[in-house]
Amino acid sequence: MVAEPDIQTGERVDRVPKGLVGLLTTGMGLAMFVLFALGALGPSLLAELDITRSQLGTLTAVAFGTASLLSLYAGHLTDLLGGRWTLVAMLVTIAVAFTALSAGGTYGWLLVALVLAGLAQAFANPSTNRLIATHLPPARRPAAIGVKQSGVQFGAFAAGLLIPTLASVLDWRIALALVIPVALAAAVAAAGLPADRPEGVRPAGSLLPEAPNAAARWLVVYSLGVGTGLAALNTYLPLYAHEELGLTARTAGALVAALGASGIVARVLWTRYSGRLADISVALVTLAAVAVGFVALIPLAESATALVWAGAIGLGGSAVAANAVSMVAVVRSPAFGATGHASALVSMGFFGGFVVGPLAFGLLADGSGGYTAGWTLVGVAFLTSVVCGLQVRRAVRA
Repeated sequence: MVAEPDIQTGERVDRVPKGLVGLLTTGMGLAMFVLFALGALGPSLLAELDITRSQLGTLTAVAFGTASLLSLYAGHLTDLLGGRWTLVAMLVTIAVAFTALSAGGTYGWLLVALVLAGLAQAFANPSTNRLIATHLPPARRPAAIGVKQSGVQFGAFAAGLLIPTLASVLDWRIALALVIPVALAAAVAAAGLPADRPEGVRPAGSLLPEAPNAAARWLVVYSLGVGTGLAALNTYLPLYAHEELGLTARTAGALVAALGASGIVARVLWTRYSGRLADISVALVTLAAVAVGFVALIPLAESATALVWAGAIGLGGSAVAANAVSMVAVVRSPAFGATGHASALVSMGFFGGFVVGPLAFGLLADGSGGYTAGWTLVGVAFLTSVVCGLQVRRAVRA
């Protein structure tokens, strides 16, 4: 492949390392796997550990609260140090986190393990986006982002299909332990990547990243809304289907797999499409608006169970793709800032939503409003993202 200039830095892009996109896809799937695994194991965890729905949401919130707090600094470190070694550190931390998860015999021990998982998640998007911006020519970046972001949904698909089955045949701790060798093998592969040149976004000795500009701020809040809705959906959809719709634990877990499968296709297609748009905010607004409509189908499933499957597939095709399109925006356009920093800002908002969503949904579901109040929260979160997508358009054009 002939070297091409980077649209943001003007540097030449050399030959793409063999297997790069596959490795980044695996890394993204591993970084977020804990969310889908805990959602799929929801009925088992409630029964074995004798915890409430709110406590289940707290497990997810701890991981993503840690990720949100550390994301901004993780992005700055990635810009300073490069994506290769931050990706290696992320994968090793995932292995350690799942070691702790599989050894956990109490709720408190699981909380400790999820702090480690959050630390790994903070580096996922900054490191992978940095490597794409360094090693791929501009024309190939949107498609590569779509494929690597679909790794998250591959994780959802695998968790929904495999984890409940393995947990019933073996044990949920053994099922989670199977992630450890995969993460370590990926870390070894990441260490073999060529060195990537940091952007040097701040003068030497600066410890703090720059404040986000207006376009980045609106994209952060957009991501907060998407993250809030998706985290609540992934954590509570299987439990809702089991408790309210009468589906078996295994069938309820398959809803996460359906969400993941449609999300894989949507992320690949929407990132390719948005990469060709002159105004990427059109895709951001459209996806969030469509998600609002599909959320409405889920509470209606109490009268027609098939609607929960339509809702899961539709949300995979809309809300799940929205986060990937956000990543295309920050890699493609310098309007949002340096790649690692801007990626971390979006991740910070997204992970912040993963804190708010499960906690708020759990409290609402345990209260007098029940699941209906929870699904209303999800709809409002996606509607907030519609408004923020419109503001992104105004800020970029200003």
